Amino acid sequence: MKSKLIYMLGFILNFLLFSAQNNRAVMEINYETKIISDSLNRDKINIFASVLACNNIESVYYSKEAKAFYNGISSQTINTSYGAIPKYPKSVGSVYKSNEKLWVSLPVGKYIFTFEEPKLKWEILDDTRDIKGFKSRLAKTITDTGDSFFAWFTNDIAIPDGPFRFKGLSGLILEVYNKNKTIEIYATDIKKSDEVIEPLNYGDDVKTKSKKQFLEARKNYHENPSMYNGNIRLLDGNGNDKTKSMTDRIKRINTFLD
Repeated sequence: MKSKLIYMLGFILNFLLFSAQNNRAVMEINYETKIISDSLNRDKINIFASVLACNNIESVYYSKEAKAFYNGISSQTINTSYGAIPKYPKSVGSVYKSNEKLWVSLPVGKYIFTFEEPKLKWEILDDTRDIKGFKSRLAKTITDTGDSFFAWFTNDIAIPDGPFRFKGLSGLILEVYNKNKTIEIYATDIKKSDEVIEPLNYGDDVKTKSKKQFLEARKNYHENPSMYNGNIRLLDGNGNDKTKSMTDRIKRINTFLD
């Protein structure tokens, strides 16, 4: 296992600059996200799978399910009051990074809002541990909305990237969690890649001037879901209305990483 990791890292170092210049990834990191939406019921866990394709200056973080959906190649459907439509992905958010700029795309109702995410400021802590054969260090950050997160990163892979908005350390982030550990993101697989790095094509996403506009839109949606959903209703296989449960799920999913 160790020899394979050394070979992979050697390959990455040889092709980092070439791949960056050609918008090609050198690595694919698969992450799993666990969210406990109710801290009093820690057995109720939502789990999401996402992919980070990256080189040393550019990356895209997304779910494969969402990419298939927005590329029009999803084979799964769901029944609605207007008939069968492609099944909405479990997670549709994505993050595109180029140099020091970071653009986050998240849903508000049936719309996708894209905004520039503020940079995180990290404090390097003294803790160290081994993760998947990589020497890792612990860092802490406080987001612009006041939440504390901790990240394990490794300088063995000197790519300043990681899952979702958690980037900007001297090495790749392998694990992230919040103070109460109701949110955990961890790498499950690391491998070579030559995927083209580009933002997800949502088609008609709403590009805001600031993150504040996104937060205001989401707040309005939580207070009045029909504002961003129109009159469409989601139905289960027996024709039962599932609109409210879908709305509640989106609320839980899209507020945790502010």
